[in-house]
Amino acid sequence: MKKVEVYFLINLGAILSLFAIEGELGEYMRRQDDILLEVAKDKLESMVTIDNINSLHSDSLYKFTFDLQGEYEKNSVQVKTKFTLNDTSANDVEYDVMAEALLIDGSYVAELPLSKFDVYQDKRFDVELNIGFTPNISQQTLDNWEVIFGSDKIASKIEKNISDKVSREGSFTVIRGLDAPITPVPMEGQKTDFFVIFDKKRYTVLKGLVWEVPVTVGGVFSNKDFEVSVTGGNDMISSLSQGTPRTTLVGVAANNGGSIEVTGVRKRDSKVVTAKTKIAVIEPQWASPPDIAEIYTGEKYKFDLRVKSLSRDRVSVRLSGSLQKTPKNVDNSEISVGPYKKTGSLRLETLVDGTVLKNLTHSIDVKKLPPPSITYKRRPGTNELTLEVITYGKNNAVDKVFPIGGISGKPFEIDSRKYGNRKVTRYRLEISRPAFGGIQSVKIKIKDSNGLMKDSENEFEYFQ
Repeated sequence: MKKVEVYFLINLGAILSLFAIEGELGEYMRRQDDILLEVAKDKLESMVTIDNINSLHSDSLYKFTFDLQGEYEKNSVQVKTKFTLNDTSANDVEYDVMAEALLIDGSYVAELPLSKFDVYQDKRFDVELNIGFTPNISQQTLDNWEVIFGSDKIASKIEKNISDKVSREGSFTVIRGLDAPITPVPMEGQKTDFFVIFDKKRYTVLKGLVWEVPVTVGGVFSNKDFEVSVTGGNDMISSLSQGTPRTTLVGVAANNGGSIEVTGVRKRDSKVVTAKTKIAVIEPQWASPPDIAEIYTGEKYKFDLRVKSLSRDRVSVRLSGSLQKTPKNVDNSEISVGPYKKTGSLRLETLVDGTVLKNLTHSIDVKKLPPPSITYKRRPGTNELTLEVITYGKNNAVDKVFPIGGISGKPFEIDSRKYGNRKVTRYRLEISRPAFGGIQSVKIKIKDSNGLMKDSENEFEYFQ
């Protein structure tokens, strides 16, 4: 084989390897993008809202209807409905029914023969919607994502990932499971289950806040067909809003929680059902407690008062104090303060849904920027000293160390760490032999980045 042919084959192999690596890299990047979309799943699902859900039936047909609203291009929506058997009388049976929902007179309709449900026409089915669409994301949604995820870069990245996914797959898809199940033939006189159930066995609520717990009601047609009442834990419930398929309990977490029981009565056959759940009350906590209680004039600071277990959009901040005599409300968990020219005090109060959380307040002193502070630590039995210098301010640091006297050689830096708006820098130095006697006077001068100076003079015993 000629040399040129060998070189050609080698180069061809290298080129093919590069294509393979590029393909693997592209696939890796797509996986990373899909992971980011999965993290933002609940926010993406809110791009489409589902309203006016209804079930219609005749002797041979079942119609499931609903309305869609959202941020998508007109006529780009395709919806597939999936009905999955989920009934207490058929626990061991797996049975699905699929149907495409079409847009008819402004509403989406999934129509299919009742025979598709086979012998399970009077059983409960969970409903899942597979909604494909071309997004048309508003600036308001992007602004909300920026607040929720804490970065405009992440919000823009999510928007780009959605666009790339649409380019690859032809549409963007969200899958929504509906809260309440359906019964294909809930006809008068037919044996259908009447049920009242809580979504969860235990709800965690924050002390001092109003909370809502939904109750799903099935086996009835309208609000007139049944009654729901609280039969246990009445002291925790302030109101009950009856409806189908959702009834809502409203309470205030002012105690230690406990069990709640509701009882439903279907009027046409006097069937009675009950459901129970537990309410666990916890004290509100910051997701990341603010650790700066002293700030300095001429500097700007940001505080994030997010609350654990709550979405950011429910949290706001109220700013007051001697430097903010007229209280200022910020509709966000993040607030920026400063720069201030004068010294004084500030108070940050955390609000959830407009209610102040008494235990989540943070006091701040605004002070004039101080000069560095100096302390010494001595290694026992030696002439070695550790000089610790604290500089104050967000971007401040030690500029220069001036050894004036009592030191052998030059101090050398051994450690530097930042804590909030302070920086701690440590130096190692050695006491020099005194000219006479056993006591040496160590003199140091420190200058920080802001030009502030600090002198220090300390006497130490010299070990022979």
